[in-house]
Amino acid sequence: MSPVQDMDRICKTPLFFIVGRPRTGSTLLRTLFDAHPNVTIPQEWPMLLALYRKFGHIRHWKKKDLEEFNQALYQRLRIPYWEITNWPGFNSTEIRNALLSCEGEHSFETLFKLVYSHYHSYFPKEKILLFGDKNPAYSNQAELLAQIFPSARFIHLTRDYRDNLASMLNVDFEMPNAALLTYRWRYSWEKIEKVAAANPDRFLRVRYEDLVSDAPAKFGEICRFLDVPYDPSIFEFYKKQEEIERSFPKEVINHYFRSLFNPIDPSRVGIYRKELNSLQIRIADQVAGSTARKAGYERDYKRFNPLVFIWTLPAILYAKWLVNVGWMVGLLPYSIMMWLLNKPSVIVKWYTKLLKH
Repeated sequence: MSPVQDMDRICKTPLFFIVGRPRTGSTLLRTLFDAHPNVTIPQEWPMLLALYRKFGHIRHWKKKDLEEFNQALYQRLRIPYWEITNWPGFNSTEIRNALLSCEGEHSFETLFKLVYSHYHSYFPKEKILLFGDKNPAYSNQAELLAQIFPSARFIHLTRDYRDNLASMLNVDFEMPNAALLTYRWRYSWEKIEKVAAANPDRFLRVRYEDLVSDAPAKFGEICRFLDVPYDPSIFEFYKKQEEIERSFPKEVINHYFRSLFNPIDPSRVGIYRKELNSLQIRIADQVAGSTARKAGYERDYKRFNPLVFIWTLPAILYAKWLVNVGWMVGLLPYSIMMWLLNKPSVIVKWYTKLLKH
């Protein structure tokens, strides 16, 4: 296949995104798609929207632009387990050579797909019919993603907010505060569903509980939505333990990815009843509010409690402040934005200590 034909194929290959909060089963779903012989979906790469801010306006790519794009791929963001210097499945020389061959008229989407087309999965591949992306770091930006990629489809993966809270408290992704984490669950769900309501043909909502309780049926539904064949061999994903262990430090695997070494297990559904205390559940129920029912979950505590409201108010205000700060940071020049994303402010550090519990 000639370079022109290859670029045409890449350009025409559809794209989908898995969006939703961290610890909702997105890594499991990404792994199932990674095991699919017709899908390419790399490990998390949190640079997409940052790169769009810098390069999204370019239509005619010069060598200088492509060199800068390639270099920007390897900037680091402050994410605990993500080390761009060891981006699993990619060869930096191979990507650079491919990018430098793209002088001329191309969209940002085509360059993005070109990079992803060079992902080398642990799993055997046949004809690639679909590119995928999973990254909770920008799931609150579903509206922007839908605009940047007007033909892309989206899987909105959601999970019981109390189970999500219990799982988040066991990792170091975000501040371990029940009110703040539940507010972020609610904010993310409402924001994604608002975009989904405006683009109903492009969004499919999938509950983690349904995925793990009947994986073949639910994954079959997802495949039909994305127009790729269903392949039952994907459920043997856990047999790639050696390959995964070569790509990540042992402590990272034990902390974040250990479940990927076992078949799909529904036993984590309802874990909040064992891992959260009554106050945490009450806080989560009140902060989630009516959004819990809209998402398909019944609250244990449905009455409004003024003491819980007062107790959680500082965390809620802080969470809203973070949303506004994130929006303002996104308006800054690229270099300043990247510096700030890697430099948590004094206020963030202070609130982290104050609201730790």
